[in-house]
Amino acid sequence: MSWSDPARRFEPAEDVQLRAELRDLLGLGPMMAPRSAEPTAELKALAEDLRREAQRRSRTERKRPTWGLLAAAALPLLAALVGLGSWGFQQKHRADDLAGQAQSQEQELSRLAASHASELARERQAKEQVQHQLQLASRRDNRRGEPFLVIPVEKPLKVTGDDYQRVKQNPQH
Repeated sequence: MSWSDPARRFEPAEDVQLRAELRDLLGLGPMMAPRSAEPTAELKALAEDLRREAQRRSRTERKRPTWGLLAAAALPLLAALVGLGSWGFQQKHRADDLAGQAQSQEQELSRLAASHASELARERQAKEQVQHQLQLASRRDNRRGEPFLVIPVEKPLKVTGDDYQRVKQNPQH
């Protein structure tokens, strides 16, 4: 592309900068080449190299997609959420197991309490039957002339004064 070509007015800034550097290297300075002068084969080759370099740079310019950055930023957060979810699921499973064990223990205790209560009721009923039979027997004996069922008890012996020892003597004044 010739320097006098009108298409150069719409060139990218990179191309303009490269061309300015080339002019400085060649010692041409900021002046434009005269229109009548025809570029040499060397300058044409150099210009072509510059154009290729500019195209290569424009093609290799990296434009990172924003979704990739967002995915990379969200990956540790997602891993943390998965870890917390797994831990929570394990804790829920343990709590359910403990609740099941507590419920089975509670059922066992209630069953034992019910069986104990039924045994106490049977014993109470048996005592009441024995008392009822004793009352019936005492009424029958009462009719025979004996007033009550009496169990003889011996009275304890009285302690005499000689059975003890003095431990502490009275202080003499």
